Amino acid sequence: MSSPPNGPGWGNEGWGHASYGEPPQDARRSPVVWALGALIVVLLIALAGTVGYLLASDDDQPGAAFAPTTTPSEAWTTRQGAPSASTGNGTRAGVVAGVGPCDPDEIAAEAGITRRDVNIDRCLGDWALAHVDVAAGEPAGDTQYILGRADGTWSRYTGIPSGICSDDAEGDGMPAELAAFLNECPRSEGAAGDLGLATPMSRPACDGRGIVVLYSAVTPGAYSEEISSALSRHPGASYLRTDMACPSLRSRDENGNVIYAVYRPSGYTRGELCSDVRAVGPPAYGRWLDTTSDPTELVTC
Repeated sequence: MSSPPNGPGWGNEGWGHASYGEPPQDARRSPVVWALGALIVVLLIALAGTVGYLLASDDDQPGAAFAPTTTPSEAWTTRQGAPSASTGNGTRAGVVAGVGPCDPDEIAAEAGITRRDVNIDRCLGDWALAHVDVAAGEPAGDTQYILGRADGTWSRYTGIPSGICSDDAEGDGMPAELAAFLNECPRSEGAAGDLGLATPMSRPACDGRGIVVLYSAVTPGAYSEEISSALSRHPGASYLRTDMACPSLRSRDENGNVIYAVYRPSGYTRGELCSDVRAVGPPAYGRWLDTTSDPTELVTC
């Protein structure tokens, strides 16, 4: 016996037809349609991600960075023969060891400048003009040097200001460009300040070296006799006139008279200087030859 027309298997649920008089209902979607839709969505997402990655990659590429017009080695080549002065704040020319003939680290080590970096202002083969930066309140010797290299080793030739004459420096082989930083000194007999003794008056460099002062003469009219006698008592010593030497020396006594001093050079450290002062004994005392020490204060040992 057959089922009634509206019985099980023949009703609206079985075939999905709307009842008479009702609006038709959407047919159930096929799994294939769902799969195709999901695939399209995945592809769109993947495409959007690829485009975004490409755009981001373009943005991440570095732009045209500033490049120096010369490499360090080219800069050294340019400076040789025609070096230019430093513009001021410690530019360390030739900081790469071996790049040029005036390596600052080599100069610092060989010339005994150990407390701070050496900055090369000019380099002319075996000669260099250099300076060091001094922190506020730090005791120091001279801050600018002319250095020379002999037998492959650098040493301090003089500080600036210097008591060495420019023509004497050129006679030692210094290029005229560097010798121009030194003063011209009188070359005639009886040069200003010289007492006319067998030992000529010296003008030591203001390079931070210490000296042991052995005798001081302050009596006008008796300078030659007193200094000659002191030199005889201290063979190998030299003499200077303080107002024609470094500003670290007192230029005149309390009466306004110029001061001549007999001295021996010492080292660049307080230990060396004090050792030499003690070796001589009183009334010898120590002084620094530089441009920064207070001329009214003796070196304390």
